[in-house]
Amino acid sequence: MIGLANLRNPHPTVTINRSSRIKPGSLCGTSGADMTSPALLLTFIIGLTVAHYAAAGPNEPCPFDPCNVLKEINALKEALEARDVPKVAFSARTSKGGPYGYFQEDTTLTYNAVTTNVGNAYNPATGMFTAPVKGLYYFTFFAHGGGMDRIHLQLKKDGAIVADIHDHPTSADTADNAGNAVFLELEQGNQLYVTLVANSAVWGEGFATTFSGVLLSKS
Repeated sequence: MIGLANLRNPHPTVTINRSSRIKPGSLCGTSGADMTSPALLLTFIIGLTVAHYAAAGPNEPCPFDPCNVLKEINALKEALEARDVPKVAFSARTSKGGPYGYFQEDTTLTYNAVTTNVGNAYNPATGMFTAPVKGLYYFTFFAHGGGMDRIHLQLKKDGAIVADIHDHPTSADTADNAGNAVFLELEQGNQLYVTLVANSAVWGEGFATTFSGVLLSKS
């Protein structure tokens, strides 16, 4: 509550009744971290406005409660931060000179030729995408291979398979293509990568074996 002394005084004194519900070291129940420069400026303006209404006389009601206004400012700040979605998008392809694979163990496929890496969340040296924020993401991965090659790729999130592509060898054609896509809700720090399954291979050159992802919305 705001107490105003001497309402007829052109220079009134404004006093604050410190409620026990307000924590020490806080202003209107907000932490110091909530007090941004705009919030401080608006609080100052509110104080001047309250003083103006007090100087006008007892018949002029004061429409402001600074504590409530400050809380509304912080709520608006949080809402604006939630809408502030960072730009995160990447596309990369393999550039490995030809057929690549037939390893005895599962191997992380490094898409070493980067086309786009907005936000730098994808690491072409490791093949890992690390989610910079919590949110909804969309990923695609495609592969090209010879008709007699076994294509088998798995998209993994922190080691767990979330999607895969698989093409069996055949002599009926000379080449094959495969692909898949998935929407994922990720936490900050989750890692996505593609595994080349043991005893499988892809065509590692050109623009057909790719890995892409984009942040759609921030949670």
